[in-house]
Amino acid sequence: MNKEVKKILIFVNGETKITTFDLDEILPVDKVICANGGTKIALRLGIFPNIIVGDLDSITEDIEKRLTKHQVEWKIYPTEKDETDLELAIREAVKFNPNSIYIVGLLGGRIDHTLANIFFLERIKDLNIEPHVIDRKLRIYIMKGEEEKTIWGNKGDILSLIPLSEIVEGIYLEGLKYSLNYEPLYRNLTRGISNVFTDYQAKISIQKGTLLVIHLYQT
Repeated sequence: MNKEVKKILIFVNGETKITTFDLDEILPVDKVICANGGTKIALRLGIFPNIIVGDLDSITEDIEKRLTKHQVEWKIYPTEKDETDLELAIREAVKFNPNSIYIVGLLGGRIDHTLANIFFLERIKDLNIEPHVIDRKLRIYIMKGEEEKTIWGNKGDILSLIPLSEIVEGIYLEGLKYSLNYEPLYRNLTRGISNVFTDYQAKISIQKGTLLVIHLYQT
C-alpha cells in the first residue's frame, strides 16, 4: 500500500524561467514526476524524478547518465498516442491519491498545447485534487462550484479571473482594487482581467461555475 501522498510535483517540457526560490513554498514533496523533456527542467533545479513518462524522445544520453545513480521508474509510451505527456504524468500522479499536484513548465511554446494543458486542469479538479501551476512570479489556480480561496501576495500584484465555464456566478472579492459583490463574470467578456492587490491577501468566493485564477507577482 502506498504511504499517504499529499503533494506531487510534475515537470512538463514548457518554457519556464523558474528557480529553486520559486519552489521553496512547496518543497519537499512526496513524489516528483517528469513528463518527458520536463526532466531537463527538474535536473536544472537539482531535483531528481521518481517517475519519468512519455516517449522519451527528449531524454539525452547525458540525462540518462545523470540518473543512473537514482532509482527512477520509466513509463515509456509510443510517439503516436492520444494523450499529451502532461496527461500521462497526471495519470501516474493520480495513482497515489494526492491532495495537490504542482505543475512546472505548463505554459509557453505551442499555443495549442498551452490551452489544452490549462483546460486539463479542470479534469484534475474534478478528481478532488487541487492543481497548482507554478512559474517565475506566476501562480495559477482553478476554482469550481461553491468554493472560497485566500491567495497571499504583495500590494500591487496582479490577479486575473477568467471564466472557463460560460458564466461564473456569485463572485465575491476582498483585498483587491476592483470589488465584486456576488456578481457574475462571463467567458466572452474581459471584466476579470488585471485586478490589483491592495493588501497582502486576496479573498475570492464563487457560488457556481469554473474559474481560472492567475496571480502575477510584481516584485
